[in-house]
Amino acid sequence: SYIIATEPLTADQAHSAIPNRRMLFDSKNFLHYWRLSADNRLLFGGRASFAPTTIPNARDWLYAAMLEIHPQLAGVRVEHAWGGQVGFTVDRMPHIGRVKGITYALGYCGTGVAMSTYFGQLAADWIAGAELPACWERAFPAVPLYREQPWFLPAVGWYYAALDRL
Repeated sequence: SYIIATEPLTADQAHSAIPNRRMLFDSKNFLHYWRLSADNRLLFGGRASFAPTTIPNARDWLYAAMLEIHPQLAGVRVEHAWGGQVGFTVDRMPHIGRVKGITYALGYCGTGVAMSTYFGQLAADWIAGAELPACWERAFPAVPLYREQPWFLPAVGWYYAALDRL
């Protein structure tokens, strides 16, 4: 996932983009999310590619996506861009479990800031002897033929991008 931060917006620009200053996101498979910072920068993020890419390419792609949603911001400069890995699972659900005595919590599928705190508490309680809530007791499916190199990601990206165009 990558994020861009614009230069500080004017009060009118900020209001035109997000009148209530809430966090927003769309419903695409290639999800976009955005919010205003305290100094009125628009923070706009999403998945730029399922294949390796660079920060400059991701910045350009996200800027174009931002303008599709907020064309009134054309000409606003991007001052910062960054990115990082996002852990997705085959079933697109987070998982908590144990393997050989090691407790794991992973696969937040883009919701790690919120879910990792919750799952960290679940894991700590479970290690201390509490019962794991039944809703989290399920199999952790693997990707067939996956051996540490995500050869399938470009095809997955193409598939979800095609769904978003429908």
